[in-house]
Amino acid sequence: MGDAMHVQWLSEEAEEVPENEEDMLYEDVEYIEEYVTFPDGPESDVSGSVAVQNEESTGHVIKIESIDHAFDMVQNSVWSIKPPERTGTMGRKVAHARPAPVGLAKSAKSPAECLSLFLDADVIAMITEYTNEQIKAEQPNYGRERDANPTDEMEIMALLGVLYIAGTVRDGRENIERLFDTKMGTGLEAVYLTMTSLRYHFLIRSIRFDDPTAAQDEIEGDKLAPIRPIYERIVSNCQKYLRPGRFLMLDEQAVQFKGKCEFRQILPSAPGRAGFRFHLLVDCETSYVSNLEICVPENQNPYNLSYAPTDVAMRLTEPVQGRQKTVILGAGLTSTDLIKKLYASRTMAMGEVPKSYPDLPKALIANKGRPEHSTLAAYHDPATLVSYVTRRKEVMLLMSSFVDFDSEEQAGEQDEGEQHLKLVELYNRTKTTIRTIQQMCAKHNVVRSTRRWPVAVFFNLMNLSAINAWCIYCLNHPEEAKMSRRDFLVTMALELLRPQARRRLDSKTLPRLLRQRIGLFLGISREEYETVPVVERQSGESRGRCYLCGRARNKTTRISCHSCGKYTCNAHCAQLCRTCYMDDCASEQPE
Repeated sequence: MGDAMHVQWLSEEAEEVPENEEDMLYEDVEYIEEYVTFPDGPESDVSGSVAVQNEESTGHVIKIESIDHAFDMVQNSVWSIKPPERTGTMGRKVAHARPAPVGLAKSAKSPAECLSLFLDADVIAMITEYTNEQIKAEQPNYGRERDANPTDEMEIMALLGVLYIAGTVRDGRENIERLFDTKMGTGLEAVYLTMTSLRYHFLIRSIRFDDPTAAQDEIEGDKLAPIRPIYERIVSNCQKYLRPGRFLMLDEQAVQFKGKCEFRQILPSAPGRAGFRFHLLVDCETSYVSNLEICVPENQNPYNLSYAPTDVAMRLTEPVQGRQKTVILGAGLTSTDLIKKLYASRTMAMGEVPKSYPDLPKALIANKGRPEHSTLAAYHDPATLVSYVTRRKEVMLLMSSFVDFDSEEQAGEQDEGEQHLKLVELYNRTKTTIRTIQQMCAKHNVVRSTRRWPVAVFFNLMNLSAINAWCIYCLNHPEEAKMSRRDFLVTMALELLRPQARRRLDSKTLPRLLRQRIGLFLGISREEYETVPVVERQSGESRGRCYLCGRARNKTTRISCHSCGKYTCNAHCAQLCRTCYMDDCASEQPE
């Protein structure tokens, strides 16, 4: 439906007449339409009165004697009695682009590069700065300076890597000490080779997302102040790195939290029955989170927003309005007012409404006597209300402004009943998008048990950022087999951990066994990280401690290496004849 398309909807109000309590089938009449698909059997013949074959194909027919008799089923004048009529000339066919990365996302190839699009350098720099401010304030409480060393961006990225890799083994709310265990064999080598357990706990306690020295007045003026700079930056990154597809879904996400928070809400759908409410706008084809918003009611100006369903939907869909997109609305968000506003901004919408929704025709709510997979339709400018009987004999009420006419000729050839069935099929295919996001977050969750609500909010932002990074990675590698999300998270976490592990390898006080294991983890040879100083070859009369034996053994020897001059005991040296020694030296020389 492009700019060149001018559509005029004609609606006609129905008269209010007394309700007829007689049970009947509601047939194809002027004010409402029914289309029933039968696998086999002749089609119903409509002439004068209307007749439809019943579900069991027994030949039982109920007739509606006149159109006026059918009006008895309508209790109001909101919905029109005729389908909308199109006037004017149809515009040119609109080409709907597939989801694709935009800007810097096109050049992001590795998993860590994809994540850095959302948790970018500015986000990491802000976290590092604010965390160091908190560490500086806590340093007087520690007796040793090394127990409260400041952090940097590399170590913060490694901390995020530990959280992500813990989520891949579903260790989100378990004791983190199991991942750092080196004796019982339950630990992850990539974790305890990167940092110690004490350092991890210190960073988790000290991590901050705003200036700890900020004035109390600034915090009281905004309930979301402790994380707002990070939150707004991540939301902005989510909006600009993917061009969404034709269909998007808008619905709520419940995040469990049991600590104290001014905007914590009672959420029946959350596991803990309490937590935060997020609204997500997700691309239905790729599961990419295009926009999100956390619900903070009764906040101070200028952050005091209205969280009425219509206002929330208009704010979140603002980046895609006017681009011929279709928004699938979640439960509790669908209304005629919202559909009209989105339609006015050249955005179509569809969603399910409950039977208790006001001003619904009685004919569309009832299911008695209606065959399976049958549809009834009523119209109200610009919305279409479709009543569909499911396989379980339940009625699904779908309200939509969606139109899928590629050309005027195709629109004329297509049957109205087929359009309604395709509309129901499209909704059933896309209505689980937000539920899929929630399942993905729960399966590989970075959440740790915490009573600090800014940390809980940041954990959810980490989950959503990882999902978006995975979507970007899959779109940038279409020729490869689709990488599973767990493999992507493991690869991404290892890329975040390796720089910190390499820096730890340079520590002079690191035990030799741990240094060797870090070298194997990084895939580097011993000569690259362990430089042995060359000294003069010792005489046979002097003795020295073997540099390869542990200090606890204190084993002395008179044997020294011919190349480096270091003392080595019999257990750590080998004897070569002069011929073999010369052959080894010749083979090591470059050609």
